[in-house]
Amino acid sequence: MDTFKTPKHGESLADYVLRIRKGLNLTQFELADAAGIHSRSVGKIERGLTMKLSHKTLSGLALALSVPVEYLQAVVRGEEVVAMPAIKFCPQCWNPGGAADPMWGNVRAKFCYLCGTQLRASCRNCGELVVSLRYKFCPLCGKPYKDGSGNR
Repeated sequence: MDTFKTPKHGESLADYVLRIRKGLNLTQFELADAAGIHSRSVGKIERGLTMKLSHKTLSGLALALSVPVEYLQAVVRGEEVVAMPAIKFCPQCWNPGGAADPMWGNVRAKFCYLCGTQLRASCRNCGELVVSLRYKFCPLCGKPYKDGSGNR
């Protein structure tokens, strides 16, 4: 994940959203459209008039800005954010939507202890680091994280 997307110490929601939007070369309208929210909402957020976000707005903005929801939640709460490490998983054994096996997270683990498949920490299509296995598909390109037909 890009380090420019990690919230800075003391950064407000308004400053964070504005900085990331400009870093991605998006207009307020483009961001709103990608997030599934009204363009006036983006303007209110960036002017500091909105301090709390609904679940729909939070998840939509996170997806549109390609940042973890946890980053936005931390900024809203004024908490410090530590860059999230990528999560390693076996593209054969992992059950979509389920947690990664703790054995895959071992620093020295390179291959799955169950089937021998090389562990993956990024999307095979676009290379974006996997920071959450909560979802079955890459938020950047939409391709499934799991190999084969077992991802429906």
